[in-house]
Amino acid sequence: MPTDEPDVTLGMALREAREAAGLTVEQVSADTRIRATLVRDLEADRFTSSGGMVYARGHVKSIAHTLKVDAAPLLALFDKAQGSSPVELAIATPEPVVATSLGGSDFALSKAASLRPERRGPRWGIALSGAAVVLVGLIAIGSLGGGDTPRTTALTDTTPTPVATQPQVQPTSPPDITASKAPIVGAQLRVRVIGGSSWVSISNATTTLFEGILGDGQFKDFRDNAKLKVIIGNSPVVSLNCNGKDSGPVAPDNRRVGHFSCTPAGLTST
Repeated sequence: MPTDEPDVTLGMALREAREAAGLTVEQVSADTRIRATLVRDLEADRFTSSGGMVYARGHVKSIAHTLKVDAAPLLALFDKAQGSSPVELAIATPEPVVATSLGGSDFALSKAASLRPERRGPRWGIALSGAAVVLVGLIAIGSLGGGDTPRTTALTDTTPTPVATQPQVQPTSPPDITASKAPIVGAQLRVRVIGGSSWVSISNATTTLFEGILGDGQFKDFRDNAKLKVIIGNSPVVSLNCNGKDSGPVAPDNRRVGHFSCTPAGLTST
């Protein structure tokens, strides 16, 4: 696979590798689960249909695995086409503790020990001393008050103060994303040309909506409440998407002129 030549692009290299492996685009698509239209776009050096450069790069790896070729030269051509190179992340590792000349490893261990927080137990001596002072004070107060004088004891109110509680907030369920999507109404059609050009005619029950030639990579969208009629002059290079379902090339038997209908039920050949 001559990927070293300066004029070789990624698409040319992919197509050459596939043909050397004796596989069709449909066989590669079935093995990698990548749509045939995307495989053709990559072989034509069109990457935007993959949905992003990260997805396109992943498609190149999958195709290389199916074709049993080294993915590195293909990815190099992909990066060259994008004007970028893979980014390598440097993982920082902690520096080892180095024993200094002041005591070697013993100094490092003693330094680490000195940095550990000191564990302190309860100070029982201070607590006992405080209790003794309180007891002596109570005895002195009792002796000064006399024996016949009634003594009253102040009672401390131990009723707990009520704590204000926060109102419980009921969790709300996330909105239903699928319910927000509007259902497809009528017939919606996208006509796309890949790998050549074709004469195309689109009409509904009353008028012709479009009639002309579409070039490689061009597409047009059409909509009707009931039915769209399609006539194609070069079927092998035309892909039809009816109501969100991609048909791929619409002439698997290599018929040139094709007649189709797009309805709410889907695409049919007429």
